Formats: sequence, structure tokens, C-alpha cells
Amino acid sequence: MSTRLLFASCLCLLVCGSTVLAQAPKGGAKGGDKGGEKKAAAPKTPADLAYDEFNKARTDPGPKDQARFQKVIAAGVAYLVKYPTHGRAGDAVRDLAFYGNNNTDAKQPALRTSYLSNLRLAVTNERFKEGVSDPTGAALQAVEAAAADAELRAGPTPALLAALREKLDEIATVPGIGRFLTERERSYTHLLTVLNQPPFAKVEEHLKRMLKHADKGVAGMAQTELNIIEARKAPYDLKFTALDGKEFDLAQLRGKVVALYFWSTTNRTSVSNLDNLQRVSSDYKRKGLEMVTVCFDKEEDRAKVLAAIKEKGIKWPVHFDGKGAKNDFAPKLNITGVPALLIFDQKGMLQASMQGTNLTINLPANQIENPVKRLLEPAKK
Repeated sequence: MSTRLLFASCLCLLVCGSTVLAQAPKGGAKGGDKGGEKKAAAPKTPADLAYDEFNKARTDPGPKDQARFQKVIAAGVAYLVKYPTHGRAGDAVRDLAFYGNNNTDAKQPALRTSYLSNLRLAVTNERFKEGVSDPTGAALQAVEAAAADAELRAGPTPALLAALREKLDEIATVPGIGRFLTERERSYTHLLTVLNQPPFAKVEEHLKRMLKHADKGVAGMAQTELNIIEARKAPYDLKFTALDGKEFDLAQLRGKVVALYFWSTTNRTSVSNLDNLQRVSSDYKRKGLEMVTVCFDKEEDRAKVLAAIKEKGIKWPVHFDGKGAKNDFAPKLNITGVPALLIFDQKGMLQASMQGTNLTINLPANQIENPVKRLLEPAKK
């Protein structure tokens, strides 16, 4: 496997944007309202509508050409200029910067480069207008940093890595940047991890410096990322009594690739992913893949957990202690919500950690099958 191909494969696993965890969907209005009628949804704010306009431009089917690029950039930049503190601003920064990477053919790098050039020009034009507020300036500089991130992911070079680091250091003191900086720094850390081989000494050194960062969010991120590096240093030790009463010991599965999946009946996405996990398990079990799951439900939801296991036909070991995300081992692995997925190699070493909005319904093709196949079917020399 070439270095570039390995890099691209690894990047599919890493967080290239927000690592905000997927939360349990909240229920609608309760039937206790008068007449049993559900409350009408609150009307959308102008900021919500502006974000919807950007999202529509970004997700509408159709050709991914220059006209489409301009439409996406215009809608995204307009939203961030007017509503830089809106709750979806961080998502818009990421999606705007990575639109070219995600929506152009890898065989047409010039098209991707063109998108980033046009985006940077639009952002620069807005940044240097008179009267730009601090929140707007922060959002626009966050886009510039995310664009540098996207460029690096498309074609990694030491020069681009240095340029991204310089940009992040430059914007660290920008008023209002805090709401964007943690995710930008986390993404940089993941890039650094991909570009360096275990034991990740350079990554660890960088994160220890970040522990002293003036921004508390960045410092907290550094600590959680150090937890993962620590977990990668030795075969992971995990023992528990499964829901069916059988004892589970990860050490007994040495020689197999193990996928550890976190889910909850309160989160539809995490439950729907179980179907995809079943398919991947069926395809690769004979080649050496073992599935294990951890349920984050509370004790009072035990009946729902058992019903879900029966409905999905789960035969894998299921950890369930009724403590939710506060069990004895999840916090040490930075798992605080669902869905989440960890992959351990044949020696019990942690190879991949994915969670939250980075786990989509297209789970097998994008996030399980590729790393599992890479570990079970190494490239021939």
C-alpha cells in the first residue's frame, strides 16, 4: 500500500471536523397536552433559515461544477458573516471548507484547488470590509484555518502542515475564536497522528504543550487526546460480565481484530448502525473479526435494551451496567456518548477511535470495512 493511499485510508477514520457527540434524540410533545394535540414546532429563526439555505446549496443533487461551488461559497459565507454565533456556525465552517474535498473527483485535483481558491478569496473580501464585528472576523478566520486543513488532507506535505500550524497560532488570540478553535486544534492533532507513526512521540509532545494553552477548551481537548495516545501504548485490557452472564476478556481474543461499538436505545442512529455491523461481521468473521458492544442505557431501560438485542439478533457480547457513559472504562477511552466505535488489532492495540457525528448511517463502507480489511488483509509486499 502506498504512503498516499495509507494516508487517505487513515483519514477516513479520523476526525476532520467537529467531534461533538451525537446525543439521544429528544422526544416530541407529550400526549398530556389538552386534547392530546402535539405542540407545534417553534418557528425557525432567520439564522436557522440562513443555515438551511447554505445546507440546501451544499446537499442538493446536481453537477459539482464552478457554478455550484460559487453558490455554496456564497450561501456559507453569507450565513457566517451575519450569524457567526449561531449554534450551527461550527458545522458551517467545517462543511464550507471541506466541500471541495468531499464533492470533487480525486482524479480532478485542479477542481478541488479551484474551490479552495475561490473560498479563500470570498473570505478575504469579507474579512477586510469596514465594520466587521469580532464574532464575524473570528468565524471567517476559522474558515481560513479549516481550508488549510482541507488542503493538507488532500495532499499532505511538511510545508502545508507548517502553514496550518502557523495559521492556528496566528488566530489563537482572535476575539471570539474560542467557539471554533478547539475543533480546529483537534483536527490538527489528528492530522499529526496520521503523519507520524507509533509511538506518536511528536503528537504526544505537541499535546503536552497544548495542556498549557490559554483556551480551556483546547487544553481539555489535549488531555482527552493524550488519553487515547496512552491507550495506544500497550494492548488494551478489558474484562466484564456480559448481559448474558458470560465472562468477556479482550485478552482472549488476541490474534483477532476486535470492533468495540457503543450504542443506546435512546439514539436512533446508534441502533440503526447495528444492522450495518451485522453485515460487516458476517462478511469478516471467518477472516478473524470479532464484534463486542457496550450499551449506554440506564438501568431503568433494561427491558428496552433486551428488546433491541432480540430484535436485531445480536449474538455478540454486550456490556451493560446501567451506568450509561459513566462506566469504569469508557471515560478513559474518551467515549462520552453514542454512537462510538473502537477497533483493536490482532495484538490488542487500539488502531481507530471514531464517535459522534463522524459515524454515519453508511458505517460499513466508510468506517468499519476499510480498517478491518486493512488489518485482516495486509497489502502484499
